[in-house]
Amino acid sequence: MERWDDLRIFLAAYREGSCAAAGVRLGVNQSTISRRIRALERDLGVRLFDRLPEGLVPTAAAEEIAPRAELFEATAAELLDAVEGIDTRLGGVVRIAAPDLIASELIAPALPDFLGERPGLRVELISGDAIVDLTRRHADVALRFVRPDSGDLIVRRVATFRFGVFGSKAYVAEHRDKSPEELDWLDWDTTQAYLPDAVWLRSVLPGVEPVLRTTSLAVRLRATRGGLGVAVLALPLAELYPDLEAIEGAIEDLPPIPEIPIWLAGHRALRNLPRIKAVWAFLEELTSEFP
Repeated sequence: MERWDDLRIFLAAYREGSCAAAGVRLGVNQSTISRRIRALERDLGVRLFDRLPEGLVPTAAAEEIAPRAELFEATAAELLDAVEGIDTRLGGVVRIAAPDLIASELIAPALPDFLGERPGLRVELISGDAIVDLTRRHADVALRFVRPDSGDLIVRRVATFRFGVFGSKAYVAEHRDKSPEELDWLDWDTTQAYLPDAVWLRSVLPGVEPVLRTTSLAVRLRATRGGLGVAVLALPLAELYPDLEAIEGAIEDLPPIPEIPIWLAGHRALRNLPRIKAVWAFLEELTSEFP
């Protein structure tokens, strides 16, 4: 049991990046976390973390150990689920990470029915377009626009988003005959420049400086509807707002916007836990409406 406690403390520190945050996560004193990590390092004969002012930075040894510790953690979780009995097997928390659009417009409206049928299950919905690190268990299951390329994960393409360029009806009426370079563009912040729609905009209009960059889909959508300019938006989202209109003429000579796949990903070691299986099936069904 003591060795498992050491692994729990190691994983908490690995995921949280500091002894203080790991202590909060586990409900123990920060000094206890630090002492147990140093003891584990002595036992193993390796340094697991570099201690920097900003926190703990995993060493190569920690990166090597973490996946194996997570397998042990998953096995322990499966064992606990097995002995708790069939009536409580769907109990517990599942952390779902999803882009803003999917989280707000797809998942959130469907949660009342889904959780209403599973009273022991709880969901933490992490909304945003930044990539959440599944390998460090920042989430259990994730929907992504970018395919994960690392970690022991199960990944499945579940749907495809199609995109267009939209502005408010008033903006489109005023700028319909302008060239793409003359339009006012709204784009993602540079920290999210990896998103395929942002890549498309930079590749086809490299000289354009967007009038607004933001990390928030809600902000970009509100600014577009308010008449600030045009933005690349997913068709299922734009179609929800009758005050938006596609500005097709101005971009008809540009290369088409790539369709963006939606990937469902989760930890292989956790995939057969009943609560994870239930949420996985729930997300597959929700995204099936997108061809």
